[in-house]
Amino acid sequence: MEDIIIKNIENYTQEIINGDLILTPKQYYITLDEFDITCFTKSTILYCEIKNNYDIITNKQKYRSILTAIWKSMPTQKILQYTTFNFKLTDEKGINGYNWCSKLNMSFQNKDANNTISEIMKMIQLNNYTIQLKIKLNTERIIYYKNYNIECYK
Repeated sequence: MEDIIIKNIENYTQEIINGDLILTPKQYYITLDEFDITCFTKSTILYCEIKNNYDIITNKQKYRSILTAIWKSMPTQKILQYTTFNFKLTDEKGINGYNWCSKLNMSFQNKDANNTISEIMKMIQLNNYTIQLKIKLNTERIIYYKNYNIECYK
């Protein structure tokens, strides 16, 4: 039998079940400050769950789809008041980078991953939603982030 070498064993939890050694990668959750300085260019969302109390707003895995689902849960006036995105109330599909969103009945200009995730986090905070994320960064590092609405747990 050959030796098996596990690098960085401290990054795994270990348990023995029926004589088998089970290694599970530890999940390190980053803080909001760390999240804010992370580069999300060419990243991939592996898991996302956004809730309003116990109601799931979305579990999509694309930045724009997540953001439009959040916006869809909000009154139009609140979106327009707090968004960092450019919106038009008319169908501007393809004009000056605008995309028509029939679910919102508005057009908006896209932004890159960093600005889109920033808007997602802003809307999460604004609406007091909860979020759980697992994202694989361009560097292959996997990060975890979650916040909780304290009211849900009282």
